[in-house]
Amino acid sequence: MADDAAGKAGHLGGKIKEGAGELLGDRELEREGKLDQMEGQAEQDQARAEERAREAAARRAAARLAKEE
Repeated sequence: MADDAAGKAGHLGGKIKEGAGELLGDRELEREGKLDQMEGQAEQDQARAEERAREAAARRAAARLAKEE
């Protein structure tokens, strides 16, 4: 299960790493930072999609209950 806060932290850490790489002229560190950002964004996206799926399932269950009444 993905975690939105962990994704945000990973994205932020990647931004910092990328900036440090730029400042130091370290292309590898800069590249790692960009990849960390992508991974963090993907984790955020997954967490949000999972939340939307849970909300949709709850709405569906509520609709079925209302239909049975």
